[in-house]
Amino acid sequence: MNIGLLVTEIEDNEVKRICVGADKAAKDKGVCLVIIPGKYLLNDKSLQERPYDYQHTALFDYACGADLDALIVDIERIGRKTTIFKKEAFLRKFEGTPVLTLTEQDGYVKVNDPAPCSDSFEQLGYEAVCDACFFAKNQVLPPVQEPQAFAHEQIDEKPALTMLSDLGYKLLNSKYDPEKDYSTFTETVAAHGAKTSGVLIHESKIVNTIKYPWKKPESISIMSAVIGGHEMSFEEGKVLIPTDRIISTFSKAEPGTFILGDLFVGQYQIGLMICELVPGLLADHYFSNLISLVTGVTRIYYLERALKKTTEELYEVQEELARDDSVLDHIGDQDFLTGGLNRRGFFAKAYDLLKQEFTEGKYAVVAYIYMESLRRINDMFGHDEGDKAVKRVATILEDVFSGCIYGRIRGNEFAVIIIADEEGKAEILREEMSTQNARLIKESNRYINHLQYSICEFSHEDNLSLREMLKETDENLRRLKENM
Repeated sequence: MNIGLLVTEIEDNEVKRICVGADKAAKDKGVCLVIIPGKYLLNDKSLQERPYDYQHTALFDYACGADLDALIVDIERIGRKTTIFKKEAFLRKFEGTPVLTLTEQDGYVKVNDPAPCSDSFEQLGYEAVCDACFFAKNQVLPPVQEPQAFAHEQIDEKPALTMLSDLGYKLLNSKYDPEKDYSTFTETVAAHGAKTSGVLIHESKIVNTIKYPWKKPESISIMSAVIGGHEMSFEEGKVLIPTDRIISTFSKAEPGTFILGDLFVGQYQIGLMICELVPGLLADHYFSNLISLVTGVTRIYYLERALKKTTEELYEVQEELARDDSVLDHIGDQDFLTGGLNRRGFFAKAYDLLKQEFTEGKYAVVAYIYMESLRRINDMFGHDEGDKAVKRVATILEDVFSGCIYGRIRGNEFAVIIIADEEGKAEILREEMSTQNARLIKESNRYINHLQYSICEFSHEDNLSLREMLKETDENLRRLKENM
């Protein structure tokens, strides 16, 4: 049987004593008790003073629709900072689960008052769990329990502080295998007496604000867990479970008392921690510090995932830029892949060349070279092979057009310009390109790296622009393609 106990915070001394009594009853009855310290329902003034305190109440949502046979709610403390209407609305969230309250609340069953004694809060916690177990089976309250004896031993805080120090040193100084950040937590807690604990993380951070309250997801990832003293191993570092089955997952080994902790940063819900209730856990400020450590590791986890994703996207962008210079056209003069000129560099130098040397009696030779097979090479053999093919074409152009200005103006297109003193230079270059193209086709047994090209020659005219020469050369190339 699983019993939930909703309280404010175990730093409250009275709440701590209620938890002590409830824990003893759970052990006597052989049931699983889950303490859920979600703090307080807040009013508007409280939110102004501490803007993120409302995040703690998200912890209560894990009790909604959960695998609990009965629920005990310390509604007076939970709702002491707000109105009766908000308290009523809060209790209605748990419809479908038998709800008992520690104090009078219209429409709800109040647990039996314990016999007056010095251990009244412990007795209240004990009575509440006993009543909840009986009520879950019979839908009525049992007779009042006989008072129990509680031995109030001073909690030795040294082991708890030692564990916090040990855990903090490992986690905050990254003294662990990068793949074992969460298991470092569960292993360390287990070594200090908690046979069951776990860290559960949402797949992505969930925004939770007053205006836009979060909705508990249907599933959550267990990043690390020790259940009944046995460390759980996950092939991919985590396992996905329904959020309504968290409690039964951790209580399946043996009954016990567990406490939940909410993991959040600012306005984001990021996960949940569960830990067996051991004496040290009730030491002052111990549990809140434990939660802070786990939250810190979780924040690093999300940041590392974001960094990894950004790095992968950066590599993808670099690869795209290497294959398509449309962006690089505006960044520098050098082609990323070939080491020669890019589009920007080619046009800048071509304009300078024409302005300085294209004078009366000179001839401008303009060429377009098109790698018609590049897309097929990329599709069949991958972009690395395509890159090799582009580089090979660049070396051919270096040989054929030595001393000319050439550049890769698109992924599979090159342009060339040269100023000649005599007519006929274009024909010489066509013959050389034909020879090199034939050799290129024979080089590879895997694919054909074939070039289509157009080389045009222009005599000097006052109104002849580079744009017009390039346009005519491009149109000539188009005609050649159509005739093939």
